[in-house]
Amino acid sequence: MRDQKPDVVYRWDLDKTYLQTEFSTLRGLLQAAVEGAHRKQVIPGVRALLRGLSQSHETRVVVVSGSPEWIRSRLDKMFKLHGIRCDRLVLKDFGAALKRGRVSAIKSQVPYKLLAHLETRLWLQGRGEAVPEICFGDDAELDALIYCLYSDVCTGRIGGPRLARILKVCGAYDDEVAAALGQLPLLGRDDPVRRIFIHLASNSPPARFGAYRGRVLATFNALQIAVNLADAQLCDDAVVIAVAESLVKESHVDAQDLAGSLEDAVRRGLCRQAYAMHVAQTLLPRSAAFDVGFTKPFAARVVERLSAHAGEPPRPILQPLPYEQLFEAEQAFAQARKLARQTANRIPGLADFLRTPQDD
Repeated sequence: MRDQKPDVVYRWDLDKTYLQTEFSTLRGLLQAAVEGAHRKQVIPGVRALLRGLSQSHETRVVVVSGSPEWIRSRLDKMFKLHGIRCDRLVLKDFGAALKRGRVSAIKSQVPYKLLAHLETRLWLQGRGEAVPEICFGDDAELDALIYCLYSDVCTGRIGGPRLARILKVCGAYDDEVAAALGQLPLLGRDDPVRRIFIHLASNSPPARFGAYRGRVLATFNALQIAVNLADAQLCDDAVVIAVAESLVKESHVDAQDLAGSLEDAVRRGLCRQAYAMHVAQTLLPRSAAFDVGFTKPFAARVVERLSAHAGEPPRPILQPLPYEQLFEAEQAFAQARKLARQTANRIPGLADFLRTPQDD
């Protein structure tokens, strides 16, 4: 990447979005603190996706993570090792929170991440780089809510009084609310968010994100992200091929898995039927996918199956969401999922019975 004005900003989370980590648990934090950069496990296909996207456009990469500040040097080394230029890395200062007696702030995500997103947007503005953004998160925390709120705040669809109420519901301290309100007059009034991708790392049903009114694209893997962006001409076919080959070579994905991802993408409107057919018929048989069974005859069968699917792409409704209710619903969902897992672990065989195909 060159130091020219970027065309796009890729805004990423880390845990379960780029890295296969568990920063939400003490064990995961300790592992992250001692694990070398070369041992960091990336979500399948994501490194190829980000590298391909960065080569397709002049870009900036901004990472905002709830992981602790003390692992910064390891993450810097990891990005360098992966060939990724991270232009801005924001991590949570656990030490400062503990010194102030704010134990709840360590787990609280909405106030911290919203402030970090706004601050990095102002940083981009100050560099004359306030360009459109594509946002990447996961379903383990509240990334969908936070990115939508970030979009609404930047455009002025949500003003100061409403933002203050939302942040208080989400557990913000008074000084965090004041800091967010202080940034509002400094923001441009354009919407920075062009896409919001949520990786279903915790196997949430995609229907869970219907409450976000078409503003969030729930994806099971990096291939679904790549075909969405390529179909919208936000990247080229080479990115789709690179991601598919990464899944095949590094994660042992086979032809049936690739076909299933394409069919699901079309069914849920992540890409047009015609583009998915192009991927199946033209791109995958000429890639490493051929070696795992994506031959011309197999591609013909996939195209036939794809002809039966014609999902409608989501039509985003760009109006303020009921964030207070969404936050409560997200908290209730997380609690119910935790209770279900605890129950399943106590009953022999139930955990296996409840496991979805994406768990394997």
